[in-house]
Amino acid sequence: MHNLWIPVVAIFIVAGLVFGSQAYSEAQRDAHIAATISESLDSQTPAEISNLKRVNKGYGVCGDYAHSSVELGHFYYNSATKQLALGIDAPLYRDNCESVSE
Repeated sequence: MHNLWIPVVAIFIVAGLVFGSQAYSEAQRDAHIAATISESLDSQTPAEISNLKRVNKGYGVCGDYAHSSVELGHFYYNSATKQLALGIDAPLYRDNCESVSE
């Protein structure tokens, strides 16, 4: 009976590591997006991002940002190319986010 607990515990540990690392990498991605938005706005204060939606099979992120210099704005970020587009008039935003924003 004791030999049964070893595989069960190992499965739970591996599952925790997999899901924990995924949540950690998403948090890092979100912090990087907020810092990149702040750099684009020439500010030291990080932007607050919200309403995140994954697009392009998870390689892109559409969302909203709030910053002291802008009340509310929209952005698109491509994780593969590290490209950021601010505003609904940006071609990258229109191409990737208009269909998912509604």
